[in-house]
Amino acid sequence: MLKRCIAIIIACVALLPALAAHADLVAEPANSFFDRYGNDCVYLGRSFQVNSADGFVQIKDEPGSNRGGPEMSNGEIVYLNYSCLYKGEYWGQARTKNGWVKIDGQLLVLYDYVAFEEEHIADIYDYNGDYGEIVNSKAAVAWPWPGADEPLWTFEDLDTENLRVAHAYKDAQGREWGFVPYLYGSPNIWFCLSDPLNKDIPAFNPAPAPMAWVPDTAHNAIENSVPPTLMLIIILVAALVIGTLIILKVFWKPVKSKAEVN
Repeated sequence: MLKRCIAIIIACVALLPALAAHADLVAEPANSFFDRYGNDCVYLGRSFQVNSADGFVQIKDEPGSNRGGPEMSNGEIVYLNYSCLYKGEYWGQARTKNGWVKIDGQLLVLYDYVAFEEEHIADIYDYNGDYGEIVNSKAAVAWPWPGADEPLWTFEDLDTENLRVAHAYKDAQGREWGFVPYLYGSPNIWFCLSDPLNKDIPAFNPAPAPMAWVPDTAHNAIENSVPPTLMLIIILVAALVIGTLIILKVFWKPVKSKAEVN
């Protein structure tokens, strides 16, 4: 019995790297500024377009620094993992540049699932269905948001056991859409639950031009709560610790000395 319990614990520990890989959507950057001010940084995960009066922006080692790295010209796209309010200015941590760029007055945010949900927050509801059409087809077309200009890609041979639809939206034509936070390495996608294999759904909500970024919104407050996967890791680790203590208490018996035996 003890050996079996230990084997279960070892197996759970072995799963932690996989769960951590899943949680890399919000992985902390290897950056000295983040090491010092990480508690003041907020997960962002959005794409921005360079739009500076100077015609370019320079990636800095850290917010407010004079030390610069690569330059990006107007029109180029940069993905920002985190944002941070530093000395009254918002800065973003660039995923591929390993540095920071000032957002205010230099970047415009691209329309995405966050912008869509902010616009339609009153029409979004918790999903309690069984996504039956996807279960039947075992495949679905991924969209960046309902009514987007074009789809992203198609998921084949879907394992619906691991599919989680967080919330849903119904368009003017009565089609129901479901938001999937994460699936097979793809974060923040939408499926048309009513017609999951249709790649030709007409665009009824095409992306507008990039716009000024608004840092404080109701959607961002939800997004910046503890991610579900990270919470799962915390719960699993806590369960392992508690389980180990229980097992030791139940099965472990101290070895008595000869004096105690006699």
